[in-house]
Amino acid sequence: MTSAESSAGPRAVLTAANLVGAATAAFLVLAPSSVATPARAWLIVGFSVVYVLRVLITTYVTVQRRVTYAEAALVGGWMFVIHATMGVVASHVPGPLDGWTVAGVVLYLFGSWMNSYSELQRRAWKARPENVGHLYTRGLFRWCRHPNYLGDTLLFTGFAAATGSWVALVIPAIMALGFVFAAIPALDRRLKAHYGEEFDQWAAHTRRYIPLVW
Repeated sequence: MTSAESSAGPRAVLTAANLVGAATAAFLVLAPSSVATPARAWLIVGFSVVYVLRVLITTYVTVQRRVTYAEAALVGGWMFVIHATMGVVASHVPGPLDGWTVAGVVLYLFGSWMNSYSELQRRAWKARPENVGHLYTRGLFRWCRHPNYLGDTLLFTGFAAATGSWVALVIPAIMALGFVFAAIPALDRRLKAHYGEEFDQWAAHTRRYIPLVW
């Protein structure tokens, strides 16, 4: 049994949490009590739908490792919070779309591309027999060690901007802190333990999270 097959249950939990979160966001911004303009409401719904589709690709195509129920519950719960927060915040913003909204759309699209494309690049490279057991350091991974994390941060900053309120920025802020202080250090330790000198050489000239900065 493959790791993907053994994780069918947790992957289903993750997918369900994401779908329920997106449905919750849609309900909040489209409800009669919402003061969001139709344009903003449907933009938030669209962002949630796109994110659901992206997570489906990640869950069932790019991530082939085993997923546990604990991980599915944690990540799925966080996804639900993200969707619900964006829906709640946007539903209380009556103003029209503006320049910040446009910037939010750009960030959302670019971040989504960065996250998905980096994962697909790595998966395609790893699928070649000659690359089995080696660390992928090409493509977007030349610019920073975790472009998928950077992509997520950018897309949710864009999502927050599209709500029309700075309150929603709490989501990408929490996410960035989690990456910097927990996810990145933990993953770097695992990569070093698994790839040894290959990781050391890569880490010596490649920033962790933000190219040219950190």
